[in-house]
Amino acid sequence: MPAIPVRVFITPFAIKGESEPAGWTCDTASDALNVVNSIWSKAKIQFVIQECTLDKPLEMAKDARNHDQRLLDVLSLRRPAHKNVHIFLLNAIPNLTAGGTSYLNSDPEAASFVQSYGTAAASGRAWAHELGHLLSLDHIEIDYSDQKQLKDRSNLMVKGLSVGTDLNSTQIGNASKSKLAQQFSAS
Repeated sequence: MPAIPVRVFITPFAIKGESEPAGWTCDTASDALNVVNSIWSKAKIQFVIQECTLDKPLEMAKDARNHDQRLLDVLSLRRPAHKNVHIFLLNAIPNLTAGGTSYLNSDPEAASFVQSYGTAAASGRAWAHELGHLLSLDHIEIDYSDQKQLKDRSNLMVKGLSVGTDLNSTQIGNASKSKLAQQFSAS
């Protein structure tokens, strides 16, 4: 089972020099990562925290935080991942429709942010979903009026605020063959 090391940056926000309290700790990150690993064990992929850092606060107005791609770009500019995997753990962000954001297939780099949902199970599931994007998996969209598609509602990669944790055999194969998994498979 390849162990993919991740560098975790607990990144609180600040407004006009006033820091907001961090919603994560290294202990809550570790608890959420246990949930992540229970989900990804189906694909024989494991993640390990290589480093956990309480990062300097990110100065950003509240109304600027709800654009997920821009937020990920700002975080990645602060801490370029290069050959590492960077996970930025953020407080809950009001009006953000995503649980986090990742660069699909780790392009241009293996970086994601995940907002806190208050419990290890919920935060870990969101984190596992974002790692799915880094491992080349895209969203699954479900038409809930189509009975045939309802079987997929428990899938990890369902778009939107989902609670699914399942992976299908195609997703497992694609994730295992992704450039990120291959980068660490010889480790």
